[in-house]
Amino acid sequence: MLILTRRPGERVVIGDEILVTVMGVSGHTVRLGIEAPSGVPIYREEIWLAVKEENRAAAAAQPDALPADLPAPPAPETEPEQP
Repeated sequence: MLILTRRPGERVVIGDEILVTVMGVSGHTVRLGIEAPSGVPIYREEIWLAVKEENRAAAAAQPDALPADLPAPPAPETEPEQP
């Protein structure tokens, strides 16, 4: 683990496209600003752990445990043929 000391306004660069800025410090709380490409998901750890657990539970679910009266998925839309 890399441990750094930064002051408000100072930044840390991760890779070529992620920039973390210390926005402010108040007591034991630090506000961070994170700039990353839109395709890079950014989660607080507690949310990421909850999503990971939900995905694990969904993958382990038995098909017969799901409700039988789910509506059929909509048919994919097709574009009209071009002349």
